[in-house]
Amino acid sequence: MMLKSERDVLIPKDGGKVDLENGKTADDVGYGSFSSMETEIDKSGILIDAFIEVPQGRHLGLFSTMVLFVSRIVGSGIFATPSSIFVNCGGNTVIYFGVWLLAALLSFAGLFLFLEFGSWLPRSGGRKNFLEQAYTKPRLMMSVTFAAFTVLTGFTMSNAIVFGKYFLSAVGFQGISDHSSVSKYISIAAVVVGVIIHGTSVKTGVRIQNFLGGMKFLLIAIMCLLGFYSIFYRPEAGEKTISSAPIYEFHDEGTLQVSSLAAAFINAFFCFTGWDSVHAVASEIKNPVRTLKIAGPLSLFICFLCYTMMNLAYINVLTYEEIKQAGPLVGSVLFAKLFGPHLGARILSLSVAISTGSNILVVLYGVSRMNQEVFREGYLPFSIHLASNKPWNSPLPALLVCGILSVTWLTILPSEGASYDYLVSMEGYGNQFFLLLIAVGIFIYRRKRKGEVPSTRASSIGVCAIILVSIYLMAAPFFGKQASNNIAILPPYQVTALMLILLCFAFWFVKFLFLPKVLGYELKQRIVTLDDGLAVTKWIKCDL
Repeated sequence: MMLKSERDVLIPKDGGKVDLENGKTADDVGYGSFSSMETEIDKSGILIDAFIEVPQGRHLGLFSTMVLFVSRIVGSGIFATPSSIFVNCGGNTVIYFGVWLLAALLSFAGLFLFLEFGSWLPRSGGRKNFLEQAYTKPRLMMSVTFAAFTVLTGFTMSNAIVFGKYFLSAVGFQGISDHSSVSKYISIAAVVVGVIIHGTSVKTGVRIQNFLGGMKFLLIAIMCLLGFYSIFYRPEAGEKTISSAPIYEFHDEGTLQVSSLAAAFINAFFCFTGWDSVHAVASEIKNPVRTLKIAGPLSLFICFLCYTMMNLAYINVLTYEEIKQAGPLVGSVLFAKLFGPHLGARILSLSVAISTGSNILVVLYGVSRMNQEVFREGYLPFSIHLASNKPWNSPLPALLVCGILSVTWLTILPSEGASYDYLVSMEGYGNQFFLLLIAVGIFIYRRKRKGEVPSTRASSIGVCAIILVSIYLMAAPFFGKQASNNIAILPPYQVTALMLILLCFAFWFVKFLFLPKVLGYELKQRIVTLDDGLAVTKWIKCDL
């Protein structure tokens, strides 16, 4: 790896990390001598953060950013989860739509939480930046722990699996089972192709991503029209669809409990996940604060409208028994009833394949940028090499880490669905833990910036709601049947996630605290500029 230049990093007097945004001068952030770092201060005395910009430049406009949002949010969930949500609501239409509305409102609250943090810290990294700026003590503990966890769990599994199954169905292989080796090979091939596309050309990858995103917008429009068309749907004689009964009527009041409502809400809330991912690529977005402020709420509203119209179609076309018995295949039942069993199944399979194919590209794009930001910090082994943009001015090494992890898990895990569900749940549980820390962290960060007003401010009530829901989601897996949470000899997924977080914490403790103290050296940062123009951090051992 060729190094273009090296220079020492400015360290604040309190030993914390540097905050370089919002026009802070050298004196404002409490630095010591600047004699060796004059090149890092502009003519106005403003400190320049070499880590904000990336060699691939700012190439994501409003549409491309909306594609990232919508492609991450809209997946296969709206075709699979409505059945369990409606049943858990006791078959009551008012409660059903109320649950979806509440999930949407909480998603907006989470989005504005990230928009506020992003207005303070407009650079790639997203969660990493938010956590390390809110939790500065012990020094580097949060930064290193999250960095290690996000790299180890940075894979695209569920989208690839769903794509493999529905792609085969879309091209006419109806007889192939859900867990066949053929669908697994398709899943692996999709990940490999995605890595090649994004790894060889950033512009080409974004163009293909935008094209598939455009297809997804078209799919959303069709779904909205489907909801509108369902208003005029006339059921067969004697058939009582859900809309035939009063909207406040219960079809099975006995199933309505506090726990069932919680389960319904969790399923609906997870259908909106993805609003928290786009800040990971902020350094590649043109005017990121303004663009994200427009693209985020607009994209989430489009997704909410899409979900509302699809749910309207379910209510107007299907009976309660059909929804209850369909389970995760409720989307297939709807399409088959509207367009016939053969054409309807083909349309649904093609829709889900397009949706998940777009998701694969977007996830690879976002995860690779998050990985690159982690490697730029130099915490992990081989970080300088893995952060590089060589040879095609794209984060190919960071992409390969995500791709190799994804392909490895797809290869070694058994074909049973429980294995995949376990891995996805484990990753989601860890991410929920860090989301809780971010929600608490915004109040900590506001105190640090007391007297300053961000360009976007999140509702404190909404943030508190995020905290309460996160606490519930973290506690819930420890109650009830534990056998359903684990596979083979592995412990329950929530235990595995917590153990992995502790392992990442131990890595920080040993490398940055224990060994330096025992062996009598100090780790100091040095900014290294690679020959591709990327600034990274190198840690140097210095005698005390």
